[in-house]
Amino acid sequence: MTEHSSRWFDTVRVITEALVSIASVSPDVEAENRCAEKIHELLAVDSLSPTFWDTDDGRKNVACLLKSDNPNNTGRTIVLMSHFDTVGIEDFARFGDSNIAFQPEELAKVMRAAVERKDSLTASEKSTLIALQSGEWMFGRGSVDMKSGVAINIALVREFARKQENGKRWIDELAGNLLFLSCPDEEAESAGILAAVPELLKLREQEALNYLGVINTDYTAPRDTDENQRYIYSGTVGKLLPSFYILGARTHVGEIYRGVDASHIAAELVSRINLNPEWIDTWQGSLGGEVITEVAPPPVALHMRDLKPSYNVETAGEAFVYFNWLTLKMTVGQAMHKMKEIARASLEAVSKRQEESFKSFSSQGGQAQVPPEWISSALDNVLGYDRLYEIAARQWKMQTRKISFNDMLKEKTEKFFSEAQDGRQLSRMIVAELTKVAQISGPAVILFFSPPYYPSARPQENELTLAVKSALGRSNEKIQFRGFYPYISDLSYVRLDEGFEAGFLKNNMPLFGLDDGNGKLYYPLVERTLVDIRALNCPVVNIGPFGNDAHGLYERVHMPYSFVTVPQIISETIISTLKEATT
Repeated sequence: MTEHSSRWFDTVRVITEALVSIASVSPDVEAENRCAEKIHELLAVDSLSPTFWDTDDGRKNVACLLKSDNPNNTGRTIVLMSHFDTVGIEDFARFGDSNIAFQPEELAKVMRAAVERKDSLTASEKSTLIALQSGEWMFGRGSVDMKSGVAINIALVREFARKQENGKRWIDELAGNLLFLSCPDEEAESAGILAAVPELLKLREQEALNYLGVINTDYTAPRDTDENQRYIYSGTVGKLLPSFYILGARTHVGEIYRGVDASHIAAELVSRINLNPEWIDTWQGSLGGEVITEVAPPPVALHMRDLKPSYNVETAGEAFVYFNWLTLKMTVGQAMHKMKEIARASLEAVSKRQEESFKSFSSQGGQAQVPPEWISSALDNVLGYDRLYEIAARQWKMQTRKISFNDMLKEKTEKFFSEAQDGRQLSRMIVAELTKVAQISGPAVILFFSPPYYPSARPQENELTLAVKSALGRSNEKIQFRGFYPYISDLSYVRLDEGFEAGFLKNNMPLFGLDDGNGKLYYPLVERTLVDIRALNCPVVNIGPFGNDAHGLYERVHMPYSFVTVPQIISETIISTLKEATT
């Protein structure tokens, strides 16, 4: 299909503009579904018959199987995957109307005028101006993350479904099939791909398919100072959200040594965990005969606050902190071990600080009650959620209750669900309730994992990656084949590596598999889904468009590479992989 590469640009550009023009900010169900319907419309050509795979909350995945009529077709199938939801557009209001984010040409004009009016420019604005002047970049929300990736896959499937002059379709030249899959909600809870996994298994059974792997077209971006370097990946990072519910001991600010400030413990945790090089996860392995080392960034706090509802002259009795932690080979159990160590060290540091402060205060003539000796008992109150649940259940059963512990938890969770802003807050509210039931007093730290959770997928060498490397060998672009895709993505849910600790995750994530008794899940990850993902077991590759400032004001996609090179590499990978079945 090399001679047809020049056709990619116009097709991908037109489709990208059409998709960017549709607001599909997650988790707006109606908006995301409008984009799903447009994708369905764009696929409903030639011999293509797209369908919807619904999520539990009414959103729609779009799937489209293109089967080859080649007599040597044994069901070998490549999945082309993408997502069509985006993040918000609030920042674009500075250009008069935030909805200009969905109008690439108009946005470029307004943005260029705004940047050129400035007396001095930041490095980001200078780079943006150069991109605007070049005419090689398309701007707008979702332009690179990842409406262009969806457009690439639509263009590919339509091209392989197109009839040649001899009346045959391109796909019929190959001994295998293509499956298009585009999902909602990747930017939030990944409800789309989690709902699609069982559908992929059903389709595999119904159509006698053999999934050779998933090619994802999520965005790529500069990884260092070399902005001309492009990347393709054969694995993906994982993500944990280690969470800490902290109990202090409230006291009047005039008697500060009599209690323990929960905010102080929270601050100590953030100080010790944020950017901690000892929490950097690394991986070393062989890829294409070359030994490579991959390094994930250290954790960073996403949320830190005390839980006082209003101002008063009392120290904080509760606080809540959670962190973003990207992983390569770190298991859930290993992560929990580190969390317990750091929680204990934080409590010890706060105790020591309090003791030293009291001594200094006293030496200067200050009068106050001696701080309580709390550190030993507090260290016993560093608990994982599994242990907290066990203690709370036992305490509940020891008392005369009208309902069972599980029914109580379901009732409370339903109530909290109506009050919580998101799954992180809901998890914390459940933990706080069980802490009361367990009769745990502060100082204490309860450790758990909040949603979302993304398992990593380690790089592999297989026929798909070998085909990619072969295609790269024919490209004049500066493209590097790396291991782990460095941003969280739906690729995490199509394969589970060996050593995955399902039981440990289940026991330490309050929302894992939790429902209201009527089938409504509070987070779309259940044990059955993990079983399905393991059964799916697809090799993964990410060959995505290249751009800058994803999720930012200056989000943009580089059109020459993204609209020509990327679809060409994918098409050659498809041809190379599926042609091998006839040899």
